[in-house]
Amino acid sequence: MAATATATAAAPSVDAKAVEQLAALVSYVAADYAGAVKDGAITAQAEYDEQKEMLGEARAVAAKIAPAGGPLVDDVARLEAAFARKASEKELAAAAQAVGKRLLDDYGLRLAPTAPPSEERARTVYATTCAQCHGPEGRGDGPQAKALNPPPLSFFDDEKMGRVSPALAYQALTFGVRGTAMAAFDGMPASDRWSLAYFAVGRRHGDADVAKGRAAFTALAAPPVAAKAADLAPLSDAQLDEKLAAAVPDAATRRQVIAYLRREASFRRAAGGRFAEARRLVGELVAATASEPPEKWKQRAIAAYLEGVEPEEAALKARSAESADLVERAFGELRRAAEKGDAAAVRDAAARANLVLDAAEERMAGGGASVPFLAALAIALREGFELSLLLAALLAFVRKSGRAELARDIHLGWVAAIPAGAIAWFAVGAVLGGARRELTEGVLTLVAAAMLLFVSHFVLGKLESRKWLKFLERKTTTAAKGETQMRAVAWPLVSVAFVAAFREAIEIVLFFRALLLDAPGFRGAMLVLGGAATGIVALVAVVKTMTWLGRRLNPRPVMLVSGILLTAIAIGLVGQGVRALQEGGYASLTPIDARVKVGPLGIYPTVEGLVAQGVVLLLVLVPAWLERRKSAAGPAAKATA
Repeated sequence: MAATATATAAAPSVDAKAVEQLAALVSYVAADYAGAVKDGAITAQAEYDEQKEMLGEARAVAAKIAPAGGPLVDDVARLEAAFARKASEKELAAAAQAVGKRLLDDYGLRLAPTAPPSEERARTVYATTCAQCHGPEGRGDGPQAKALNPPPLSFFDDEKMGRVSPALAYQALTFGVRGTAMAAFDGMPASDRWSLAYFAVGRRHGDADVAKGRAAFTALAAPPVAAKAADLAPLSDAQLDEKLAAAVPDAATRRQVIAYLRREASFRRAAGGRFAEARRLVGELVAATASEPPEKWKQRAIAAYLEGVEPEEAALKARSAESADLVERAFGELRRAAEKGDAAAVRDAAARANLVLDAAEERMAGGGASVPFLAALAIALREGFELSLLLAALLAFVRKSGRAELARDIHLGWVAAIPAGAIAWFAVGAVLGGARRELTEGVLTLVAAAMLLFVSHFVLGKLESRKWLKFLERKTTTAAKGETQMRAVAWPLVSVAFVAAFREAIEIVLFFRALLLDAPGFRGAMLVLGGAATGIVALVAVVKTMTWLGRRLNPRPVMLVSGILLTAIAIGLVGQGVRALQEGGYASLTPIDARVKVGPLGIYPTVEGLVAQGVVLLLVLVPAWLERRKSAAGPAAKATA
């Protein structure tokens, strides 16, 4: 386990430790302010002066993070101003939260354990490290307590501990506490610091309250907070009480619920969950950084995504494409950290991945009866739209070229992919599971792109040429030669339609298998099939509409637009193919500092994908430019002669 305090792509050079330190300083002040200021007057001068020093240090750290100034420095200045005028506790807390939100949004700060902490481990470490000062029970009465000024904090102090969150306790263990004997334990494993943090925050809650609190929390129809360590990390007991107030009006019952959340829920490991396997594999990767050579970390990171995330990816995309994108990016960061062999970066990326999985799991929870139908409709439209455009462009091209009979070959190709897709239904999850599925999809996508380029520029290109059209009009060749030429055009059309359709079939099969698992029973299956059927009808309407328009327009513009569309689809397929190989670990992945991503067009911010697409674009543009020069040079030469 580790804290995630990472800089985002917007600020790649920021020291993550400095970001975490600033968060700690601000949190200290926000938590202790009520003990130093009340009703606009200083009640404890020593504490006030100490907090003032902390804010001065926070200003220096903020300037280090953002040397050119900007929103973060301004937020810290506003916090200092609120402190200087002795603002209300609520106003100062809001200013501190603004700084925390800035660190979260702009600098990627995430403070939470990668997995539930261990109470057993916490007790062991506490006895050997903390009991001498804080006492065996945590009441601040250890053997060394009398010699310390100020005395150690008692974990049973309701007023002070009510303002301490597990994240703040973790920060205190990491950086120490200025003006006290609390030293920095940043050399202690992060997992132990987190375990101690939760242990300390929950220590004052009695055992008798836990069972009652569990029953009360379980009875809530819609709990306002998740009973998970990662979600509870940033919340103090006072903040938990505020969040629970509407759902649990009775104050005594709220205290019992908080006791359950602190003493039991925070240490509980999830028995299952949609991404339980992903979390297990991520945990194994983190453990492996201490015992295995770095060259093995990459495969563990890839396996965590392919075996733990991808089986649930379809259902997640159906509910929230944004969450699916965040999960994909988080595991991409995890893989890159593993490739670099940086153990600290792996632990940070693992923490981020687990937090993103938590959020994704919450997005997948619940939903009414319309969810399976709408999800199936969305998948059918999203996955089938590209294929529909491809088929419509091919059909428009051959019909306007005077070879309408070739349309049946295009239909033959995609229809043949239907039984192949049925076979894939049973193969996915067995022969085509995990990395093998990514390899299959990647290879098929690149093959489809290559065939499409061949068909659109070397086969259909001939149909567009004036010589070929003139040849067809005169019909001067023999019947045998005409049949040979027709077959030479037909088979590539059959092949490209089949490969493109089969590639989409594998993707659709994976999604719909996941949806049916999500919507079990006859009713669920009917909702999924209904959504799919509605999507197919809409896609057929798209093809029919494009075909109808194509028949009513002049041949030349239709063929030009179709050619451009086919080229764009081919370039998109290349990007998607490279991406699939990258996800399977078969191709290197070098991200660039860009947020440009258009998944349906195969545009991803990686060097390999963009270079491959650039090469394809050159393969299309350069021959076209050379042909244009050649065509222009011909009349000029005749005129000179």
